[in-house]
Amino acid sequence: MRRALTVGLVLVAVALALVVQRLAGARTEAEAAAQDRQMAVRAAMAHAVSLMTIDHHRIDDDIKRALATSTGPEKARYAANQAALRSATLKNKAVQTGVLRASALASIAGDRRTAQVLVVADAVIHWEDGRKAAPEERFFRWRMDVTKASGLWLVSGAELVQ
Repeated sequence: MRRALTVGLVLVAVALALVVQRLAGARTEAEAAAQDRQMAVRAAMAHAVSLMTIDHHRIDDDIKRALATSTGPEKARYAANQAALRSATLKNKAVQTGVLRASALASIAGDRRTAQVLVVADAVIHWEDGRKAAPEERFFRWRMDVTKASGLWLVSGAELVQ
C-alpha cells in the first residue's frame, strides 16, 4: 500500500512537472512571437528614418545606413540609385530631416519570417547652396515588407502608398 502511494505521488509529480513545462513552453513561444512582431515594426521604422535622413555633410554614411537596414530587392533598388542620390544631395547641398508619426504591423506570416508594416512619417528638406528657397515639407506613407534574415529583421521592399 505504501509503495502504491509513493508510485502514485511520483506519477502526479511528473504529470505536474510536464504541465508546468508545457505552459512555460507556450509562454516562451508567445513571448518569441510578440518579440518578432515588435522587431519587424522596429526594422521598418529604422529603415524609414534612414530613407528620410539625408545630409550633404554625411551622405556616404546616410547611404550606408539605408543599405544596412535593407535586404533583397529593396537593398538592390537603393544601391542602384545611390550614385544619383549622392550627386543630387551634394550638388544641391540638401539636408532632409524626418519624424516618424506612426507605425503598425499590418500582417506577419505564420512562420514569422516575413511581415508587412505600415509607416507614416514627415520630413522637411532645405538647401544650403545659397538659394533662398523655403524649406519643403514631404509626407511619406510606406507599406514595407520586412524579412527575418540570419536572426535580423530587414526591409526587403518599401512602397509609397496613398
